[in-house]
Amino acid sequence: MKKIISILLVCFIAISAFGQSATETEITGTDREALAKAVISTHQKLKTLSAMFEQEKKSALFTEKAVQRGNFCYQAPKQLRWEYKTPKAMTLAFNGTDITIKTDKGVETNTNKMLGEMGSMIMSILDGSNLNNNKNFTISYVFDKKTSKYSVVLLPKNKKIKAYYKKIRIVLNGRNYLADQVIMDEASGDITTITFINKKINSELPKNSFTLE
Repeated sequence: MKKIISILLVCFIAISAFGQSATETEITGTDREALAKAVISTHQKLKTLSAMFEQEKKSALFTEKAVQRGNFCYQAPKQLRWEYKTPKAMTLAFNGTDITIKTDKGVETNTNKMLGEMGSMIMSILDGSNLNNNKNFTISYVFDKKTSKYSVVLLPKNKKIKAYYKKIRIVLNGRNYLADQVIMDEASGDITTITFINKKINSELPKNSFTLE
């Protein structure tokens, strides 16, 4: 269950430790409103989005980093596919409120209420409707002078999410305000970083992208 919830939160809520560094300043007032408007506007214009990703997990229990790779695709308004390719295959497909999971054991439909709620939350973030006012997170925007990048920082308010994560950061691309990276500070002390590669915006997706067989 925890791994599946990790997958869901990675999908753009969708990005080190998260204490504000000396090179970071929080964006407030009219500047925050303008940035939030630009970010939300970009997300609302998304028809499709696809990319490769690399997921790296750092744990105090292991000296070596765990690395997974795969790809994902999204189609507005409510379809999402998140697929691990290596080292072990697993795919989640969302079609509205329906969730299908494919592993080496086969394909099954998931009816877990929390997964459904989190899937809906992710979709609302992808379409931009919950990046400014979200009942599950306290949201702030920061600018890092060192990297010249903006980030959206989410502090969980929902008790269920707090059980898994302390803080989530979405590092934005400076040109299109889409996520370049997602960094999750887990309640366990582990840190998971997802880096997105070769993003394709509003391109045609393969047929049956959201159907698992």
